[in-house]
Parts: sequence; structure tokens; C-alpha cells
Amino acid sequence: MRKAILFGIVSAFALTSVATAQTPVQKLIQTGKMSFRLNDSPYYIRVGLQCNISAFSGGLGNQNPVCVQLQDLNNDGVALDFQLTIGQMVNTIQSNELVTFIGTPVGTNQVRWQGQRVFNPPHCTFIAGGVQQWFKVTRVYGDFTMQITELSSCQSDPLSCLCGVDLALAAQVVDPPDENLNFIGFDGLLMQAGNCDTGGPVPTCARAYTIRAVGYSGGLRSSGDANGDCTIDDADLLIVLFNFGSSGQGDINADGVVDDADLLIVLFNFGASCSS
Repeated sequence: MRKAILFGIVSAFALTSVATAQTPVQKLIQTGKMSFRLNDSPYYIRVGLQCNISAFSGGLGNQNPVCVQLQDLNNDGVALDFQLTIGQMVNTIQSNELVTFIGTPVGTNQVRWQGQRVFNPPHCTFIAGGVQQWFKVTRVYGDFTMQITELSSCQSDPLSCLCGVDLALAAQVVDPPDENLNFIGFDGLLMQAGNCDTGGPVPTCARAYTIRAVGYSGGLRSSGDANGDCTIDDADLLIVLFNFGSSGQGDINADGVVDDADLLIVLFNFGASCSS
């Protein structure tokens, strides 16, 4: 009898594991968060009505890491969208205006993010660093694809955003760099005075390309970490039990209901944790 019961439990767990096997994209969606950083990437600044006159070029430098919430911002049923301020995109640009990036799955292990915001009237901001000039932004845009790799185990987040991660994301880097691959850019008017109201405006385009974007996500969410503290323990078990039969928190396998399948996932992973 005991063998039969044990076999039944193991069989149920095996079926649950097969039924809830997730692709990297699905795991990213379920986690709902991502740490993100734009590492040193080539950029150019061009001026003129056709933006065809080279003015500056160089390396962008490593930007500060950002914690982003993945949401469904365009109501397409896919929660891979996020928002960044202009200053988070490029730290030398002093602006808190938000830009929305819409995420689209590309197969099972890649996501393409595209975003654009047009400012009318133009948005006045200051570019620090080596530029040190006022800039009237008319458009911000970006288009980049990142591949998701599953890590062998849950570990600490290199960008110190999440308590643990088991997914790594990276944009493809090619050599030589391609200015039409994986880019973010800005169009506007570079001001040649101490503010945005005076001094001959110069039509300007700036772009960072073949961007070295990296990210991390995942963790133990799909293994039973219902409260996101990177440890599967009594707290997670209680969340599942108190929400049993509902469709809210505790739906570990994201099938729309908190049930035996979620309970089994928590029990079979009980005690697991990520490095902090």
C-alpha cells in the first residue's frame, strides 16, 4: 500500500513537471521582473538636416543597472513590456521622461523589445559628460533583441536587483559593430547656448548601436517561491494553501488556478534557496 501511495505521488509530480515545463520566455514572463544594464557600446552623434555630418563618436560606457517590472502595457496578452526613463537609458542625459518598450517573443528563448516616444513640443534636457550641452529631444527610440539562457542553478543576481536568478539575457554582439543592429537613439536639436530658448539649434541625431545589453531574471518562482524571497519554505506553502482554489497568488505553474499541482511543486522543492 505504501509503495502504491508513493508511486502515485511520484507519478503525479512527474506529470505535473511535464505539464508545467516552461520555455525561457515563459519563465521570464512568470517572474515578472528583470535586472537590466546597457554596457559600453559604440555610439555616434551626427548633425545637419539629413543627420549626415559626423560630429562625435566613441564608447557609451557602462550605464547603471536598472530593475524593471515586466507588464502587459499594450494589452496584447504578453507581459514582457517595461519602461525606462531617458536618464536610465543613458546616464549622462538628465531626464526622467519615460519611454515604453514593448516585448515580443521570438521563438522560445528570445525577446525583441521595441520602443519609441515622440515629443511635441520638444523636450528640453541637458547632456552632461563629454557633451555638456542642452538638447531639445524630438524622438527617442530603440529596437533590440536579447537571447535568454537558462543557468544551471539559481544564483545571486550580478546586477543586485533580484534576490536570485536562473535566467541570463544578452543582446547579440557582432564585430565589426553594425549601426542598424540592436540600437537606441535620439533625434532633436542641439542648442549652442546656455539654455533651450536661445542659441542656434543644430539638427542632431545620436545612436548607440550593437548595444551590449545584459539582463537577469527567473529565480525560484517556477519552483515554488510564491512570495519571491528566494527560499521555498513554510511561507510559500501557506500562500498556496490559503489561496487554494483561487486564481491569485500561489498559482506556481501559472495555469490559472491554485491547486494540487502547485502544492506538489512547493513540496518537492521545499528547502531550496538562491544565493543572496
